[in-house]
Amino acid sequence: MKKIFNYILAGCLATSFTGCLDMEPVSSITDVNYWKDAAQFEAFNVGLHGLLREKSYTIFELGEPRADIYNSNPFTGEATQGVERMIDNTLNAANPVISNYGDFYVLINQLNLMIHHATSTDLLDASTKNYYLGEAYGLRAYVYFHLLRSWGDVVLQLDYTNGNAIDIGNPSKAASSATDIMTQIKKDIQSSEDAFGDDYSFKYGKCYWSKAATMMLKGEVYLWSGKQMGGGEADYTTAKNALTAVKASGVGLLNNFQKVFAYDNKENNEIIFAIHNGRNEYSMWNDQYRLNMVMNQQFFASYCDENGTPLSETEMADINGLIRYQVEQDLYTQLFRDGDNRKEGSIKGIYSEENGQVTFKAPIAYKFKGVLLEGDATRSWLDDYPIYRYADCLLALATAKAFLGEDISTEINEVRERAYGTTYFNEHRNEVAYPNDKDATFYSNNRFVGSDDNPIEAILKERMREFLFEGKRWYDIRLMGDDYATKYSSANASRLLWPIDENTLGENSALNQTPGY
Repeated sequence: MKKIFNYILAGCLATSFTGCLDMEPVSSITDVNYWKDAAQFEAFNVGLHGLLREKSYTIFELGEPRADIYNSNPFTGEATQGVERMIDNTLNAANPVISNYGDFYVLINQLNLMIHHATSTDLLDASTKNYYLGEAYGLRAYVYFHLLRSWGDVVLQLDYTNGNAIDIGNPSKAASSATDIMTQIKKDIQSSEDAFGDDYSFKYGKCYWSKAATMMLKGEVYLWSGKQMGGGEADYTTAKNALTAVKASGVGLLNNFQKVFAYDNKENNEIIFAIHNGRNEYSMWNDQYRLNMVMNQQFFASYCDENGTPLSETEMADINGLIRYQVEQDLYTQLFRDGDNRKEGSIKGIYSEENGQVTFKAPIAYKFKGVLLEGDATRSWLDDYPIYRYADCLLALATAKAFLGEDISTEINEVRERAYGTTYFNEHRNEVAYPNDKDATFYSNNRFVGSDDNPIEAILKERMREFLFEGKRWYDIRLMGDDYATKYSSANASRLLWPIDENTLGENSALNQTPGY
């Protein structure tokens, strides 16, 4: 792997009134001059979450574009500039899209540093010390879980390094097996649980790791190890118990789906853990959301909404970006059932008008709407990016129950009732409540979702409807098995992991290329 410097995160103490990140530039203070008082631990904890935020676009790339949501032909004609390799699953060592394991080892090294110093310090009271350790162990497990699901065997680095040379750059460092990585992930999760104890508070806000986030991660990890690594019923039961425990944090579904993501409703009751974005601080995915998912104003004159109103006269008039991820055209009509409010809150149809005839062209991402700030001519993409929210907990719990052969109606229908609204849901239970969503006409030859006849298909369907653009679809279909991964993507079963880039292989002769490449 590429050599990295041992950055120390300082100057990060300032936080916004909501308790979320307001990152200052990373400092290069040496380790020997740091860790002298409680304020420096606080600053370092802020910096760790800032480093994770810098990986938010990579988290999205690893978790979604390889599935069936996008195609590689933007209807507005922009060049896809390489993202098509994920969409079309044409990754290789020369064109891996993500190199050097996503540079996640920079964050891992800093987490190792925090764990070492927080464990040994006498500068912190017990409650603060344990909360920092709960966060650090949980975050390290979360990062390694991304690496495990994406590359399988990866380098296991648990020691921190000082100075300018980092052990990760040692060309003799071999990868550990996926089994060993999973063992360490579970160990870190247990260490996080132990450190948090019974503290389910969101002590520093919901853009910081918490006990609830650890339990969400535990549920995901044990579902994966149970389904993909032979853990079976015992692991599914552990996942079920962990996800049930998340409810102790007091989170719940909002009545209005769109309010979950609203700029003026951050850290709402549904959020468990989110990546914070803010003005003069950080825009979503470090501005990659605007550069990949949003229409450019130059096309507004050519298109209209479903009523024939030119886009330049709609609420989109202040949007300015690029489309590189084109949402599949058929998804607009084949994903959501009539009455599902998540359609309006997730995707928007773009139309053209000619001689009074309005024709559908394509859908675009519309879950994160950004905000037009005073004094600005175009929108800023400052919505927080959810990593875990309560709907995720419910649907992951449904997955655990499905794997155990148990009834999933309670969890599925809680999510669906919110999606359709209580009145509509109750009036149309025979069509939309689980297990009644089986319309043969709608699901016949539907390439995105299946009917409720199969509980796994029902879960995948609900998760796709619920989590568009939140970086989960690829992981969801991979979890369910190779047959689902190939059914709902263009991937070859032998290439479901990611290739290691040529440069990394060249610098570390102990590494072996991912099987299949």
